[in-house]
Amino acid sequence: MKDILTVKELPAFEKPELYPVLDEFFRSYLVERDIEKTLALVTEDVYSIGTGENEVAVGRENLEGLLRMEIEAMPEPIGYQILEYREKPEGEDAGTCFCQVRTTPEKGLGELMFYQTRFSASFRRVEGRWLASAMHMSEASRSQEKEEFFPLRFLSRQAARFNERTQKLLLDIMCGMIPGGVIGRYLEEGFPLYVINDTMLEMMGYTYEEFVNAVNSRVANAIYEEDADRVAELIRSRMETDGEYVMEYRIKKKTGGYLWVQDVGRRIVTEDGREAVISVLVDISEDVQNRIRLMEESSRDFLTEVYNRRGGEIQIAERMKIPMPYAFFMIDLDNFKKVNDLYSHEEGDRMLHFTGRILKQIFRQTDVVIRVGGDEFAVLAYPCKDMQAIRRKADEVIRMYGEEAEKKYPLSGTSVSIGGIYGSRPRSFLELYKMADQVLYRVKKKKGYCEIWEADQKNGM
Repeated sequence: MKDILTVKELPAFEKPELYPVLDEFFRSYLVERDIEKTLALVTEDVYSIGTGENEVAVGRENLEGLLRMEIEAMPEPIGYQILEYREKPEGEDAGTCFCQVRTTPEKGLGELMFYQTRFSASFRRVEGRWLASAMHMSEASRSQEKEEFFPLRFLSRQAARFNERTQKLLLDIMCGMIPGGVIGRYLEEGFPLYVINDTMLEMMGYTYEEFVNAVNSRVANAIYEEDADRVAELIRSRMETDGEYVMEYRIKKKTGGYLWVQDVGRRIVTEDGREAVISVLVDISEDVQNRIRLMEESSRDFLTEVYNRRGGEIQIAERMKIPMPYAFFMIDLDNFKKVNDLYSHEEGDRMLHFTGRILKQIFRQTDVVIRVGGDEFAVLAYPCKDMQAIRRKADEVIRMYGEEAEKKYPLSGTSVSIGGIYGSRPRSFLELYKMADQVLYRVKKKKGYCEIWEADQKNGM
């Protein structure tokens, strides 16, 4: 590794004093990734300015923190070359140097893929040893993102000469260096697989061959079914606008479960001219479970175990961020006061709990079931592409509630009335509530049935 990753160009002038120290610094820092050895080559009061906005350190302790952040993000060895080296004495115990530093990721790619910076440093002799007291690294050409450390760049004049095999090799190397799962998918029907790295395969529990066979070479088939339409719609809409996205969804594992991932994607054009998306996926399952637990505790109705109004509003607002067809129902329990009056409030609570249970049973896990208050419930079915199926679900709620009421509370005359709307334009909870409540007002005059209007055209159904 030592011989492979480090190449030096010795300066032409005689006996440079600072060069060996500088070389040892870069070897400890870049190749060995050894923080202790690196810090042993700088003074206690060192200050360092790097190429990133946040790469500023004052003092050895501060520098140690930056080094740890960088090496945790990218622990792999980095090759380097010291080019155009010059040094200048500043008295007997001080000196400065200037050079170009070229970093490369792996053997054999120095001519294809590198990052070059300008570097200057001041040194002091402390107890007979030269130590760096100030360091400044800068780049002459492009801007750098705030959190980047030693990014790699392609030279356009050489990229034009890359053949397909070389470009694929470079992409594989980049995928291997990124601390997360990487998936590339073509922007075509089913999102055909372009590339995937070993980390992503390990996250899902597959070998490459197993994954390709399991998803039939289509990335869309790896996405959890209930999230698939939402993910596809978001990718397509963002590719038509800014060409990048950030989203969270579930991806299937070989064992049959799923992972929650955060997916950060960007549009590219592949070597064969096809449009694709390269995305980095991070496993956020634990974070999502903690969020869900906290949200459940604050947004659930204790009695019915469905969302309370506040929780329902949050869920609906989140779903409305991606326009898709939906149905929204207001559900009222007719004559419910008589259940309390004739059979006791305890029995009324049991019937409310039963109502919440059948709503969760009949509608999907991704739908939003809400107890708005008292004996009033609401449901958002999202996405909703089959209105006949939704109408059947509403009829099933009416039937199951009626059978339970007839069996346990026959004298109450309680039943279910449902008024709903069907649309695709994003709306707030309050807008949905008001529109569905108008439909429900008509239904309650007859009691015990369901009516749905098409909201976008304001025509009854």
